[in-house]
Amino acid sequence: MPKRKRKEAPETEEESSGARVRSLWSGTITFGLVSIPVDLLSAVRPRQTAMKLVDTAGHALGRQYHCSQEGKKVDYDDLVRGYETDDGKMIVITDAEFESVAPEMSADIELRSFVPLEQIPPLYFQKPYFLAPAGKSSKAYILLAATMEKTGRVAIGSFVMRGHEYLVAIVSDNGVLRADTLRYTDEIRTPEAIGLPKKSKVAAAKVTQFVKAIGELTQNSLDMSELQDREAEELKELAESKQQHRDDVIHPTGAEEADPEAAGGAKIIDLMAVLRKSLSKSTVVRTAEASAPISLAERRAERDARASAASAPPVKKKATTKRKRTVKAKKKSTRKRARA
Repeated sequence: MPKRKRKEAPETEEESSGARVRSLWSGTITFGLVSIPVDLLSAVRPRQTAMKLVDTAGHALGRQYHCSQEGKKVDYDDLVRGYETDDGKMIVITDAEFESVAPEMSADIELRSFVPLEQIPPLYFQKPYFLAPAGKSSKAYILLAATMEKTGRVAIGSFVMRGHEYLVAIVSDNGVLRADTLRYTDEIRTPEAIGLPKKSKVAAAKVTQFVKAIGELTQNSLDMSELQDREAEELKELAESKQQHRDDVIHPTGAEEADPEAAGGAKIIDLMAVLRKSLSKSTVVRTAEASAPISLAERRAERDARASAASAPPVKKKATTKRKRTVKAKKKSTRKRARA
């Protein structure tokens, strides 16, 4: 059966107004003789509280590596992979050795089984994605989603993305297929390993007391406003206010791209990009290309000068007029004495 060419894209957010979310991976769902082309799209986006570190002049900070023993700077070409064993020893793994154990590149989500959703412990769910139908027809996609929803089954499979193999649970949710990556068993800590208390008998009176307290807060549905990120909203309002008043506005320049392998796939959110998305279309956001970087110290000095001028006591015009009259009277008296 012919396979579609695998396409992968860096995990970036393109959720500006009117823009479609970018596909992170393209392939096929396969089981038996069935082959369904799909695109993988992220179902979540990072919180808007992450910011970029810059210096006071607005220059972006780059990543550097230093040896913890000698304290000297280490070039990227001198970095090697180290596998830490359980007894604390470090084993060097070369690039060739790492590639030899890497999973075989594939464009398939190979389904292994269909199980009830309650069979998967919640701790195993890691990150949600949407599977969108690809290709000219979506009949097979719709048929699979309807069948899985009718039978109440979840598909368990695996696929390879960015050189790593992921376990995945495909869930049908109102006609849409959702792919949740799963953690491996060795990633899950047990209550015994953490030292949590074991289950024991409790007094019935205490249970009744807790049931009454829980009943007072029981609701039939979840208020979705409780899931809103108030911290991110307040941060956005603060940034918008300072942008409008040109307060502490700097223009980052010289941004260096961090190495994706060294960063472990971590994502750094550009605050300027977030502002562009959150501000209105009529708002103009200056970038490093449009203007030279402005020192944050100069901005603060200008702000302090404006604040000092605003807080200075107003000059009384009447007192000034009276002072002028007194000076004129003295001058006239002096002239009269000189004539006499």
